[in-house]
Parts: sequence; C-alpha cells; structure tokens
Amino acid sequence: MRNDIYFDPMTVEWVMAHCDIVRLGVQDGDSVYVVPVHFGYELDEHQHFHLYFHGNAAGQRASLMQANPHIGVEMETDYQLLPALQDSAFSARFRSVIGKGTVKELTAAADKVHALTVMMHHYVARMPHPLTEAMVEQVHVWRVDLDEVSCKVKNPDHDWQMILKQLGHALETTDAVTASSQKSAADENQE
Repeated sequence: MRNDIYFDPMTVEWVMAHCDIVRLGVQDGDSVYVVPVHFGYELDEHQHFHLYFHGNAAGQRASLMQANPHIGVEMETDYQLLPALQDSAFSARFRSVIGKGTVKELTAAADKVHALTVMMHHYVARMPHPLTEAMVEQVHVWRVDLDEVSCKVKNPDHDWQMILKQLGHALETTDAVTASSQKSAADENQE
C-alpha cells in the first residue's frame, strides 16, 4: 500500500477544504467528458461526503449526467515542482482528492438553499445575507454522493507533516527528490 494515500474522512476533508475547483468526469458513451466547477461539500453523520455544484440545465454536462448518473471527481491544491540534482528525478509536492459516486439534481427549494449555502461557505466564512427559496428558484443544483473517496499528500512539507501526525498518520519523510539527491551524492563519493 502506498504511504501517501489516505482514506479516512478527516484527512480527506483537510485536503478537500483547501481545493477551489472540482473536476467532474461524466460518462459520454465510450468517452469521458471532464468539466471544472465550483463546489461545496459536507460530511454526513455516516462519514459520507456529499459535493454540491450548480450550472446550466441545458448544457452537455447536464444531459450526460441525466443519461448516466455515475460520476468521477478530482481536485488538487498547492502544486509545487521540486527540482532535483538529476534531471530525471524531478518530483512534486501537492495534495489531491479523487472519488466516484452518483449525481442527482436537487429540485426542492429548501435542498437548493442548503446546497448553495454549503457552497458559499466553502469560499467565504460569512455570507452577508442568507439565501432564500425565492433567490434559488431558477438555479439548477446537483449533489454528488461519493461512494469512494481518497486523498493523496505527495512530498509533505513540515507543516503538512505536523497536520498528518495530528490526524494519526505515521510518516516516511524521504521523497523522490531527497532520495535522488542522496543517491547522486553517494554515487559521487564512490567515484
């Protein structure tokens, strides 16, 4: 098992909270249609994630989701290229989430208010005015119920390592760049 992939809801939520965009992978016949959207999320009492997003009900994405509600999601944050002594040993630092589940459109006004409020709170801590049912009447909103979800924390820096330890994870701190640099130094010492 890889040591940089996590399945527990608390670690997934820590990563998800820092992501701004989710990419939806919607089935399109023998292909996949991928589209980035703003989103909100919540974790229910059974430790299942629900993602919310809004959009145009007349677009390609909406018609594909209606035809097949099985969907994949991907999001990432904090990407940083990590250079190495050897050109072929580059690595990267990032956090990401992937998952899959089913999507459905929300039609009840109260559900849409809830979903859009969750979305807004993902981007702003406090909304100046609460949403009302009248405000969301013409908005199309969907919920993705994730059946499977995991996150990856690649080459964590010191701060991320401290958070991962607080979340109960033991860490190996040697990343690809460090390993490459150590190997290069060892090779030079042997010459």
